[in-house]
Amino acid sequence: MLVRRQARAVREAPSANRTTLRQRPAGILARLRHVRQRRVSPAAALVADHEYGFLLTRLIDVATLHRACGLAASSAVPVHEVLISNGWVSEADYVCAVAARVGLPAVDGAPLAELSPAAAYPPCPSVMSGIFQGREVVAVEARSFPPHILRSIAAGANAQRKRFVLATRAEIARATDRQRAPALMDAAVNGLWRQSEEMSARTPHPAWQVLLLVIPVGLMTGGVFAAPDITIPALAALLALPFFCVVLIRCCAISELLRPPPWSKSLARSARLDDASLPVYTVLVALYREADVLPGLIHALASLDYPAARLQILLALECDDLETRRVAEALDLPGNVTIVVVPDRGPRTKPKALNYALGLARGDFVVVYDAEDLPQPDQLRRAHALFQSAGPRLACVQAQLDIHNAGANWLTRQFALEYAALFAAILPALERLNIPLPLGGTSNHFRADVLRRIGAWDPYNVTEDADLGFRIAREGFDTATLASSTWEEAPEDFGNWFRQRTRWIKGWMQTYLVHSREPRRILRELGWKRWLGLHVLMGSILLSILVHPWGYLLLLVDWANGRLFAEASSPVQQWLWWIAALNLGLGYASAMMLGALAAVRKGQPGLAKHSLLTPLYWLLISCAGYRAILQLVRSPYLWEKTAHGTSQITHARPAARRLRFRGRTAA
Repeated sequence: MLVRRQARAVREAPSANRTTLRQRPAGILARLRHVRQRRVSPAAALVADHEYGFLLTRLIDVATLHRACGLAASSAVPVHEVLISNGWVSEADYVCAVAARVGLPAVDGAPLAELSPAAAYPPCPSVMSGIFQGREVVAVEARSFPPHILRSIAAGANAQRKRFVLATRAEIARATDRQRAPALMDAAVNGLWRQSEEMSARTPHPAWQVLLLVIPVGLMTGGVFAAPDITIPALAALLALPFFCVVLIRCCAISELLRPPPWSKSLARSARLDDASLPVYTVLVALYREADVLPGLIHALASLDYPAARLQILLALECDDLETRRVAEALDLPGNVTIVVVPDRGPRTKPKALNYALGLARGDFVVVYDAEDLPQPDQLRRAHALFQSAGPRLACVQAQLDIHNAGANWLTRQFALEYAALFAAILPALERLNIPLPLGGTSNHFRADVLRRIGAWDPYNVTEDADLGFRIAREGFDTATLASSTWEEAPEDFGNWFRQRTRWIKGWMQTYLVHSREPRRILRELGWKRWLGLHVLMGSILLSILVHPWGYLLLLVDWANGRLFAEASSPVQQWLWWIAALNLGLGYASAMMLGALAAVRKGQPGLAKHSLLTPLYWLLISCAGYRAILQLVRSPYLWEKTAHGTSQITHARPAARRLRFRGRTAA
């Protein structure tokens, strides 16, 4: 009601010259004086009567206040929150101005001693009210209260004879870090492990898992050397079933590309709630050595079609990343962006940083973006509409990821084909089949309460996204896909791609081992269908990555020995070879067709012909797979950094490189 009255007062101010409290004065000179009074009366009335009139002429003009009041009324938030969140007034300037207005001193950049949440102070009885107790002062987060409440706090301070000061949110955070940082970091590192040791990659793998992996490999190796004519066809027969399951998944994905979008996705595309009905949304971005792409990221996040006053953006920066911190602090960030410095404690992984920032999140919903991401502006609204239509069982929404530098070279084209097939076809097909989805590492939207309930991200898993997708399913919740794009940058050089792919495959191995520790429990939690889907999806794909190059090696050996087209020694062996050849052909054909159709569906038909080179791309993935095995043994928690901002397209986009938020007017 307060913000509506404020907005109405500002809207009606220009029409105040139509009526007066007294009769129009007689005489020419008196009429001229009255005209001058009428010309200045709207601003004068605002200064005298409006709660935020003290900001006029000093920080904003009448038009900006008018627009801020309108946005505040439509979003059901205080006027100052709109001004600060949109960057029209800096929080520091606002605190100084409101301090002079209500009669409390402002900290104005001076360091505060260690603070802790205060006991109840009238008229704000809540411990989380924004009032913090120190040894010498009581600090009030000025942004948490409208001016009339701050006046009441000032009156209470005079009555209690205590020294109250007004401070910005950042000044309060710096003063409370010593107390809250250890607890936040402990929860970020150990939260999931304490909640369920068997769900964490930190827990050592049981002996039976190790033996189950080592013994078959040893028997297979010995058999190949001792009796190759028997062992190799037998292996081909054993691998036929899991490889055929992968072919079936691709066929389901191809059929998904031929379907129209489901009704729920169309609803999410068209639905648009009033700003006042939208929840607070928290955007989490974990950054490390991302100084070059940070301005473009802020520009992209500022372009989101979501009320700035209901959007909390947390940039999680590592404490030793001085360059990115220096760039972030130098940018003129809007008031809804907060820099979160993550303390230096192992493991040095993205999920640990996300967990730490999640402890500071205020939103009912949380979305994760990467440093180079360019999400579609309406993605948050559409994700929320899908949450609303699906009900409380829907815990996560995965948006699609697209590649904006696909034309850079052969490697980026293959990467783009892979992403198109995965996010436009495979994940929607898995959703339709009710199989747990391995999430992508970005553009994941969560219900914040569910995310905290299941332990958030595993800081010891280097593909925390895939692991989280399976834990969501094991806890009885659903994941849906959303036909809204986030544009990303594919690695353009082989070394960067190879390190990234090694980390991904190592994380998939961690995830598969973690979710295979307790077969009876996971079968009970998922049911037969989803349990089989987990093993087909993760087990078969990992197996195909590792086995793929050996098929070529055997063909080369047979060709060198002159036995490539020789007749089989027995009918059984001949049938086994035919099954293996058919499986291989179907695997290649389904993968190429899926990539080509997905590229056409995504509006990139020029990429379709490059799907013919998919087998060569698979060989590179297999090389990364064997490097992942070595890392899994020697350094399982090593997070190899993927460099961003190397694309020529990224550097050539000036609109994404500029940062213009601040201004004295809203126009």
